[in-house]
Amino acid sequence: MESKPRSRRFLPPLRSTLLWMLALAITLGCLRYQDKTGPTYPLEGVLPTGAGPVRYKFMRSETIGRDLAIVLQDPVPEGIRGTVTYRRYRSHDAWSTNPMQRGSFESARRGRIETIRGEGVLLPSLRERAGKYEYYVHVDDGAGNPRSVTGTRPIIARYKGPVPTGVLAFHILAVFASMWLAIRTVLEAAARGRYHGLLWATIASLFAGGFVLGPLVQWYAFGVLWSGIPFGFDWTDNKVLVGLGAWIVALLKNRRGPNRRWVYLAGVVTLCVYFIPHSIFGSEFDYRTGTGRGTTG
Repeated sequence: MESKPRSRRFLPPLRSTLLWMLALAITLGCLRYQDKTGPTYPLEGVLPTGAGPVRYKFMRSETIGRDLAIVLQDPVPEGIRGTVTYRRYRSHDAWSTNPMQRGSFESARRGRIETIRGEGVLLPSLRERAGKYEYYVHVDDGAGNPRSVTGTRPIIARYKGPVPTGVLAFHILAVFASMWLAIRTVLEAAARGRYHGLLWATIASLFAGGFVLGPLVQWYAFGVLWSGIPFGFDWTDNKVLVGLGAWIVALLKNRRGPNRRWVYLAGVVTLCVYFIPHSIFGSEFDYRTGTGRGTTG
């Protein structure tokens, strides 16, 4: 009996490796999209002015105890002047205006400290978890006509409690793993391979990231474990709930044999969930009432 050609014998491992790599590429793209479009990502861009282009970086999330950095980044064209007009969001505060000054400004995100040089303002740290600022940045290029970078729309920045780096790192790792496994499961089903074990792995990682580590992160940040249904309308919590439900249904529908369309459906639900920006209808403190949504303040 002739042995199978070497290329055919090594095809399954090669196919599996390629599918893992494809799943990884899709996962990184989805997570990058969610990170960049989320409301906690710094507002960055370039503003054209008569004196030249101005690069800016405005923080939209910070940890209690750290001032909020709002910066026009070096090199700032000669003659450019900036001001920040701000107040606490959902408050009866009057608007305050601070001129930008030269200096170095620090911001913290996911355990990393970044130093930015340029013209900027530091807004004093808020004390309440989920307390927010709303602010405008006006840039004057010397022509005497200051322009708001965001037009009539204010920039919103939210404060949170400090989250231990280890807890946050494991949460991010579990969320990454759940997305990678979910996409890999769909690809295995499309290739008509054996995906039952991948189904279980997807559910386990999603549960760990969204229902164990996620609530723990939320507890440190805002003082609550869960602010989705039935206790609130936080889309971050609710979309994890929908995603897990979709994969559990897919698992149940595959108990008696392959039923790939339910795996495909769970994959579509997962992608839809990840295209919803993070923290919509999330925790928010109301200074007018002294109470909060999804937070203990």
